[in-house]
Amino acid sequence: MFSAKLQERLKLLDEHLVCWNDHQFVLEEKKEQGEAELILELPDPGILFSRLEDKKLRYFKNQKCADYLLYKYKGNNWEMHIFELKRTIGLSQWEQIKEQAKGAIQNGMAIAGFLGIEICLDRVHLYSAYRNDKINDFANPGKQRYQMYKKASPEYKEKECDWNKQLIKLDFLGKREFLHHKIRLNPEDGRGSYAIA
Repeated sequence: MFSAKLQERLKLLDEHLVCWNDHQFVLEEKKEQGEAELILELPDPGILFSRLEDKKLRYFKNQKCADYLLYKYKGNNWEMHIFELKRTIGLSQWEQIKEQAKGAIQNGMAIAGFLGIEICLDRVHLYSAYRNDKINDFANPGKQRYQMYKKASPEYKEKECDWNKQLIKLDFLGKREFLHHKIRLNPEDGRGSYAIA
């Protein structure tokens, strides 16, 4: 359960965009080209901010932002979990997701300040939920040959390796690496579920 002070601050927020004190949340992307639904299971209470990309603070230079922000209370500490839902992830989308993550972190830190909760950058987790992985999987043989040619470049190798690691390079406020979790959705309907430990 959250403190009385935090509950008072939560009451000041739009209940259509924020839900809290739940152990299951549904994250949705309704755009037709990237329609998705992810069910999150949490063992601990959380606060979910939806439509973050539409409601971000305008003071920051980086106006890119991820789709969802979740604060999870575990033990006596708060964690920040940032979610981006995409239909397909290729190298250009991966670079975009990283910029959106930076924007979400800065907005998440500002919201945490309003809520009076402390977030340590070591407790920030990033998630990419997707149907198709174009960095590793290629269905079209012509594209396969083209990708094999491209993969020889050092720049491609670095980005590809970054996507395939759990600690990704993301320079933000002196922290150089963040935990990243890939969530594969059903390729047919874009649905999936994920349990956060």
